Amino acid sequence: MSAAAAPRLIATAPPPEKPYPLYRWLFDRPANEFETIPRPAYELPVWNWKSFFGNNFVVSDPAGVKRVLLDNVANYPKTEMETKMLGAVVGDGLLVSQGDKWKAHRRLMSPSFDFRSIVSYAPAMAGAASDYADSWAAKGSGSIIDIAEDMTLLTLRIISETMFSADGAELGELVDGSLAMLGDALDFGLLDIVPLIGPPRMKKKMDRIHQNFAEMDRTMQALIKAREANPHETPRDLLDRLIAARDGETGVRLSNDEVRDETVIIFLAGHETTALALTYTWYLLSQHPEVEAKLHEELQRVLGGRTPEYADLANLPYTKMVIEESMRLYPPAPGISARAVLEDDEIAGVKVPKGANIMISPWVIHRHRLLWERPDVFDPERFSPERSQGRHRFAYLPFGGGPRVCIGMALAMTEAQLILATMAQRFRLKLVSDQDIVLQHRITMRPRDGIKMILAPRKN
Repeated sequence: MSAAAAPRLIATAPPPEKPYPLYRWLFDRPANEFETIPRPAYELPVWNWKSFFGNNFVVSDPAGVKRVLLDNVANYPKTEMETKMLGAVVGDGLLVSQGDKWKAHRRLMSPSFDFRSIVSYAPAMAGAASDYADSWAAKGSGSIIDIAEDMTLLTLRIISETMFSADGAELGELVDGSLAMLGDALDFGLLDIVPLIGPPRMKKKMDRIHQNFAEMDRTMQALIKAREANPHETPRDLLDRLIAARDGETGVRLSNDEVRDETVIIFLAGHETTALALTYTWYLLSQHPEVEAKLHEELQRVLGGRTPEYADLANLPYTKMVIEESMRLYPPAPGISARAVLEDDEIAGVKVPKGANIMISPWVIHRHRLLWERPDVFDPERFSPERSQGRHRFAYLPFGGGPRVCIGMALAMTEAQLILATMAQRFRLKLVSDQDIVLQHRITMRPRDGIKMILAPRKN
């Protein structure tokens, strides 16, 4: 590609007319399989697709999604394959556990994500963003950065400092390094479920995942045992609280393995999803100068160049709308866990038989023709109070929905708003033209090769 060539923009192609050919899944699995979902899925409340993968229903009708995730949730457990895949990475923590164990863990962890905790984290979040902006300034105008990498490093620093104090940096590097090394081990395809061929392939992938996490597990177990041997009178951080916590209903505490599992989940969900939301926000702002100008006007009017505080967020509604719209177009977690159908049911007027699979995809729901006006257009004001009125709460799922909605939702939104408000006051980012931007789905939706952008300091 020549130096003057324009970048290939993210996910601008219309959905294909037909499902991705089965033979191509064998030899040419797409980096982002959500871009292969055909047009009918974006036009029908429930789209049925029968294939080698089984009898699959993509549910986009908000009332139907609510039935699966909330009203009749017991009929729709996570599939065995998905549980096995996630469990290999994050253990048996909140993302994977079910029933009474999940409820107990949720109760134990909730205090770390309540309103008072989030307010207490805000100064560190804004301070870290301000420090990172200083590092951008030191690079100089015109410097090229990878915004995906920078947002990952920034949010990793924040989650480390706010949740894990002195040991945070070490834990963060171990978890992030282990996740980064997974690579092809998370690339599950058709061959992994074919009889005879599939089981040894799956075993090899699982072994590789466990090997990647071996060093992290050893270090984390040592840290947990050290904290147990020298407990603090007042817990300093989330790790202390997880070790000391007792379920108020049962009196049960987390085992060391369970503490490890929840810690991995907090690092994964607590920094990568926020980093991705911000990455796509910067990308979209670079492509929509009128939105960027309106954002800058609000930041200047409310903050006037100072670092934001938690109390300022109520006066920055457009900043929040920009992030919400970014997560609509590019949800960091584009798919909710596949669900099995235990007994015959009816969803949005469509009969779903026992043994079928249910797919709920924020990627599809957020771009669905029945739910959104001009769904492919970046329009933050669709999240204004006036235009949000009457919108079904299951029509927008960047953090999932139902009882298993992301425990860190409020924390993530606070962090994203504080970072954007801090850094956008000082910088505009311009997209480097000579690059292809390819999305890759590996639990979250990352830009496979990053997104290169040019630093342009703002002059207020």
